[in-house]
Amino acid sequence: MDNRKIIVGLYLAAGLLVGYLSHATMNYLYISFYKVSRIPGIQIGKEVIPVLLGILTFTIFMKHKQANLVMGESVSELKKVTWPSKDDVVRSTYVVMICIAIASAFLATFDLFFGKVIGFLLS
Repeated sequence: MDNRKIIVGLYLAAGLLVGYLSHATMNYLYISFYKVSRIPGIQIGKEVIPVLLGILTFTIFMKHKQANLVMGESVSELKKVTWPSKDDVVRSTYVVMICIAIASAFLATFDLFFGKVIGFLLS
């Protein structure tokens, strides 16, 4: 796949994310604050503004030369990465889960011990 298609897809995802988050924020403000819901034209605004913000985000990213350069270099570098196999990921996950269980048991033991000691000293 061409780097440009990936970059445009990422910019589109960023625009959609900005649109979604601004839509959720405007709905929250509309529902939460009585005075916001009484602003004239807010019904149309709370639907149009997020779309415009998403389009603006996408357009700014597409026109920004430095952002395009950085994204192009990032995609090129990510294509060079050797990703681990599924078996490696599963084995590493098991090791991490076992280490977390051991650390949790260790910390719980010390917590119980020092809790008893402090309880004994305070009583």
